[in-house]
Amino acid sequence: MRKSLTLSWRFLTSKLHKPLPLNRREAQQLLHRLNESFNRNLDSQYPQGLGHSEHSPDHHIQSLLKSPLFGNKRPQHNSSSAHDIGSTENGPFVRDLVFAVEQPVKYLKQQIADGKANLDTANLALDNQMKKILASSTLNPKENMKISEMGSLIVNWLWSSGQYERMEFIKDRTFTARLMPFLVAEGQYKPVWEWLPRSCSNVCQPSVKEARLSFQKDVGMMLKALLQSEVTYGSGLKSAMHLFMTSYKSLRLSSHVSIAITQRVHTFAGAYLMWAYASHGASADVGDRTIRDFEQSVGQWAPRSMVAPYRALIDLSHPWTPNASRALEWISMIESSDGQLAKGNRQANVQIGLKTVEVLLAQGSTKDAAHVMKIIQTTFASEIGLDRRSPDSCEGQEESILRSLDMLLAT
Repeated sequence: MRKSLTLSWRFLTSKLHKPLPLNRREAQQLLHRLNESFNRNLDSQYPQGLGHSEHSPDHHIQSLLKSPLFGNKRPQHNSSSAHDIGSTENGPFVRDLVFAVEQPVKYLKQQIADGKANLDTANLALDNQMKKILASSTLNPKENMKISEMGSLIVNWLWSSGQYERMEFIKDRTFTARLMPFLVAEGQYKPVWEWLPRSCSNVCQPSVKEARLSFQKDVGMMLKALLQSEVTYGSGLKSAMHLFMTSYKSLRLSSHVSIAITQRVHTFAGAYLMWAYASHGASADVGDRTIRDFEQSVGQWAPRSMVAPYRALIDLSHPWTPNASRALEWISMIESSDGQLAKGNRQANVQIGLKTVEVLLAQGSTKDAAHVMKIIQTTFASEIGLDRRSPDSCEGQEESILRSLDMLLAT
């Protein structure tokens, strides 16, 4: 969710203040410039006098239409086999590399059998297997991941190698993010439910505060990866919300996990679900009861400063009856506090403000939408590329001042 706040601002502004249509003279001038540009480009690519040579436009179009990309047959590549490459001077190394790319599951099994497996080899195998699956057109990705049994293979290896005890693998966010889709595809949720309470218990918590907070974020990012995988490869957003709420209740009931750790771990995953719902809620069959339960849970895991805006965002994103009342109330409070209420979560609040404008425009409340836009412009000038201190440099500032809309999920 890396959409520029500046572009969102301009899009909504254009809805409120639509540009005037071109008159006849302006339209003719625009058409003339487009024709000139097209002809210059055509002449530069295909000089006059080529006739029906292989460089002619007709030949170029025919070559595109005959491309394998437009047909049913997959293009054939003349690549060397692992056996042929193995005959070179770097034979063993290159042969192992090709083996790892072409047959990731067998490669990892061999590494485990030889006692050479580690997180690096597991990461390599997961990455190669996913690339292989996504490149395949025979089955859907979920079915291919399930058939590979890569998730079960890695879970068994983690257990047999003793890494369950140390839980160090959770610190490798790339590894857990790559593993979760395979576990979801296989329906292997049990290992994650074992890892969460153990990693959050005092046994596995680092003694140094900074390291402890970092590890708790690692656990939260693992949970986030599980929910992302459930949305993409599992049963969808509704199921992901149920998994999230089940996880929270489970850790709260554990006598070995504090309330503070439970909240911290679920903050990142909850924020992901919040924005996923805001983006896809209308197209997802979530259901009123799930929405209501998720809204009630916000006060348990969200930072205090984000409880009200998150609940407003849920109302704004309702698939059937979006409501801007809470959002208008929250935005008015931000205005009254001169932006202090949004301190530390400015970009998230800008996104909620823009979502409010979208809903109000859809409902025909143009006056309220314009008022919210004015508050955003006044309070969040830099976030939308309208920094009043340097108005001439707005375009150049976008890359540095505009960040992800899901700013709470920074890795």
